[in-house]
Amino acid sequence: MLMVSTLAQRKRAREEEEEKTCRLCFRGEDDGPLVQPCACRGSAKWIHQHCLEQWRRKGPKEDAAYRCGECKDEYRDALSIELLGARLQAKRTNGLATNFTLSTLAVELQTQGKYDEAETLFRELLEATRETLGSQHPDTLGSINNLGLLLKNKGNLAAAELLLCEALEVSRETLGDRHADTLTVINNLGMLLEDKGDLAAAEPLCREAMKAQRETLGDRHPSTLTSINNLGWLLKAKGDLAAAEPLLREALEVSRETLGNRHPFTLNSVNNLSMLLKDKGNHMLPLSCCCVRPFRYTLRCSARPSAIGTRARSPPSTTWASCCTARATSPPLSRFCARRWRCGARRSAIGIRTRSAP
Repeated sequence: MLMVSTLAQRKRAREEEEEKTCRLCFRGEDDGPLVQPCACRGSAKWIHQHCLEQWRRKGPKEDAAYRCGECKDEYRDALSIELLGARLQAKRTNGLATNFTLSTLAVELQTQGKYDEAETLFRELLEATRETLGSQHPDTLGSINNLGLLLKNKGNLAAAELLLCEALEVSRETLGDRHADTLTVINNLGMLLEDKGDLAAAEPLCREAMKAQRETLGDRHPSTLTSINNLGWLLKAKGDLAAAEPLLREALEVSRETLGNRHPFTLNSVNNLSMLLKDKGNHMLPLSCCCVRPFRYTLRCSARPSAIGTRARSPPSTTWASCCTARATSPPLSRFCARRWRCGARRSAIGIRTRSAP
């Protein structure tokens, strides 16, 4: 283990010693300061701020406005909102379809904490999908789910619960109890009930989601890991530390193996288990300390303006934003609003959101 750690440190040192050049113009700091706007590593991590802005404004790819085309990490800054807002206005002016851009901008606003502006767009999108697709269409259910999660984030738990209950009822009827999207809503509703303090109602939902995901996706799937972690945290909140500990340990062990020690979900799992052990009277200082340094390095490698946590989103392939939340208790290891729904595409990784197809 020590040898692996030493080799990793040497590799990082070599990367940092490499001459810094902009990945677009291939020039150095003489042409302006170089920044690290995303999670790219090696020589690709450096870019001039003015080169990046020009690329985002004029790049040929539609997603260049708000995320890196290589690592898919998002910039989450004011320019993202500006460019997406201008694109939405242009599509409205030209009479083009706006659902994809509406969803993209709404999620961006929500991620940056602009809940009121995001709510307006989410409501507009929900109204449009109900009228054109009907209340049982997957895209409509995705819009219901998204608005419910936003209201949950705003603290309006009663209104959020009504929406998530509607999404779950229709999903069970149209997709079945074991469909991945139904399980996502089950998890979302369970987390909302936990936030309301109704742990008795939340537990069977969390157990249902975890059991079905183990059986359909396997024990090592990111969605299963999230459900394991969620149930473990709920049991901790109930005071059942003995039942919570093996779940949180499992989530941490498998996330280390599948996602790596520096992945945000792994760091979050370290934090969760540390909090449980602290409650048991075992402060486990080494476990807590091992979380701090990798997290600091992760932030340093992916630092960018207006970043919220360490989340990123995958390519536009889905319509749902779910909150299969990996619970934590202290910032910056806060909650991960994970996945969005899929339009026949693969489910994305833990801590990653995707946007709906047009």
